[in-house]
Amino acid sequence: MNEINTDFSNEELERLFTLSMRIFGDYRDPNRGPFAMLYIFSETVDNFDSSLIKTVELANVGLAKSIGICGKEETSGFPGFDWTSERLYKLGLKRDVPIVRIYLEESLNTRSEAIALISHVRTLHGDVGIIAPAFHLVRAFMTTVSVVAGIPLHVFAIPGIPLSWGENVVHSQGVLRNTRLGLINDELTRIGKYQAPEFGSLCNAQNVLSYLEWRDS
Repeated sequence: MNEINTDFSNEELERLFTLSMRIFGDYRDPNRGPFAMLYIFSETVDNFDSSLIKTVELANVGLAKSIGICGKEETSGFPGFDWTSERLYKLGLKRDVPIVRIYLEESLNTRSEAIALISHVRTLHGDVGIIAPAFHLVRAFMTTVSVVAGIPLHVFAIPGIPLSWGENVVHSQGVLRNTRLGLINDELTRIGKYQAPEFGSLCNAQNVLSYLEWRDS
């Protein structure tokens, strides 16, 4: 079994655990109507179906006005906009759901995706859902909230469908190889590391919990 990251204080771990439960069980009142956009955070082919299948499930029952995908072509383990779009259709996505290319000015990573997403959706009327596999969802949501930074935008977390935790897969930048269970420790390490100003000033768990209290108030 992989050793779990212990760089967090007990108080920080407690808040991160609380936040994780809020994220995995994020609730959105159905009366709010469909999402203005469901954004699919980029993944490697090994992990992408988790998010893509969930996106198809939601979009095909009318819960999304549009679907956002990173606009880059194949790079850093991401199979590209065209591949992702076609994969959605192969998984059964209805052709009347618009797929939007979200352009990135920087190299592809979770933060650059969140920046591009928020830049695109800040003028949309309605809520935004972000979708990622379970092992990546907490960091993806924390990163997105960090970028929102005072913009009155309601962002909701949506976990992709479950995939085998014991399967060896390729993840970050197309080079990190581990089981999906093993990737959790890497995610925790990154959450701690990226909170430093030189790595992007990722919001800590308490700040994201405060955002959720504002969003749901």
